[in-house]
Amino acid sequence: MSLLPRRSKWKYYLMWLVIHTIGAMPLNWRYAISRFASDRIYDWRRSIRDNVRSNMRHVLGPGATEEEIDRLGRACARNTGRYYADIVGLLGMDTKTFYERELDMRGLEYIREAQSRGQGVVLASAHYANPEFAAQALAGIGLHVFALVEPLHPPELDRLMRGLRIKHGHRYEPVSFRAIKEAMTWLRNGGILCILIDRDIQKRGIELELCGANAKFPTGAADLALRTNSILLPGWVYRTDGFKIRADIGPPMELIRSGNHDEDVRVNSQRLLDLFEIALRKDPGQWSVLEKIWPD
Repeated sequence: MSLLPRRSKWKYYLMWLVIHTIGAMPLNWRYAISRFASDRIYDWRRSIRDNVRSNMRHVLGPGATEEEIDRLGRACARNTGRYYADIVGLLGMDTKTFYERELDMRGLEYIREAQSRGQGVVLASAHYANPEFAAQALAGIGLHVFALVEPLHPPELDRLMRGLRIKHGHRYEPVSFRAIKEAMTWLRNGGILCILIDRDIQKRGIELELCGANAKFPTGAADLALRTNSILLPGWVYRTDGFKIRADIGPPMELIRSGNHDEDVRVNSQRLLDLFEIALRKDPGQWSVLEKIWPD
């Protein structure tokens, strides 16, 4: 998820500057700046605009008007901008205050129950609103997560973003074979793993259906839950009034186990996407994905 051109070292310098300037501003200022920047990028970067509009056509279906597609496409760009406005302020975030005043989290008892049994939790979400902000808030009540995230380029930017994300005690690792092995150990020790299901960042996904059309999606959430006997908790995050966020966690998705691991991964991954589709169709403009998901 990026509003910037790929693989440019200047991204690191720009992000460092933003963190130490805009990141210190109040959240309403950051959101105002992000809205202005997102609108300009949506207007001027045709590739981003075309990608988002393509996604919206699939979500809305053939009856959608061009005006509706454009309105929700712009909303997606603005929501991505708000995501970055949230992230650059992590250094000054008070996770306990945010959890108590700005976050409405429902379903926390499912995590607590699994932990009481010593069972791992795979918390599966999507690039919808800002699941990362909700996960950061868990530190305010003493819960720390292991998150598998997209590797960023250049490496300096990756290290900078990781430093922000681990500020409050969480563990973030770019997706790799080593990181997946460590995630499995984390789960077997009763930890919480956060993973997203709606972008095939490693290009190793399989064809699944979302909004009536096939595209390639990752299967890590179902795969890791099956391999480690962890509970699989779908969790979707919504922006509500003002700066508040609501997170709906669970209930646990009962995993289908037929004895054929590959088929079980496929079936359970499809079931997860079906649940996400329900949330996505309620408010497509909160989907912060700027890459084309479906082939035209």
